[in-house]
Amino acid sequence: MSKEVSISNHTTPFENILASYLDEKIYLSEKDQELKKRWESAFSLLLNFHSREQATKKLMALFNISMATAYRDISSALQLFGDINKSRKEGWRYIIFEYNQNLFQMATKDKALEVMGKCLDRMIKLAELDKEEGLFNPEKLANMEITIGVNKAFQKAVQAMNKKGVVDLNNFEAEDISHEEIKSDD
Repeated sequence: MSKEVSISNHTTPFENILASYLDEKIYLSEKDQELKKRWESAFSLLLNFHSREQATKKLMALFNISMATAYRDISSALQLFGDINKSRKEGWRYIIFEYNQNLFQMATKDKALEVMGKCLDRMIKLAELDKEEGLFNPEKLANMEITIGVNKAFQKAVQAMNKKGVVDLNNFEAEDISHEEIKSDD
């Protein structure tokens, strides 16, 4: 027997809707269900070659909402359906990549090789396949000999402690130097 989980009143609609995609047992309020439907519609319009302005007008007509609300819905849809850990830019990257795939398919049918090449170039750039991944520098991990110079007194003290098995650098006497105390006006 499946049990529905209701969302706390302390969460935002965005968090509620995201949770509903991650767990189908999440119960959404009527208002959140309406938002979810609008955001899905917004993203679907963008995927189907509508500009932001065109999608805004369609959303306004479909859901009887204001222009500002339609723009917010598009923004939320891009946040939700793009890479959530990155930014809205990832949502746009996905949409443009989808456009290019569709254009590539149309160009393939028409045997338009130049257009196909341009599509592939854009797709490579969008997927960042033209960039080098984090360059690995094995020299930074090479076993290097590092020499640290210390005075004779410190060296003898460390050697004496080392013979006992523990080197505690906190047990050295610190030299107090002359200084002037500056008082704050706070």
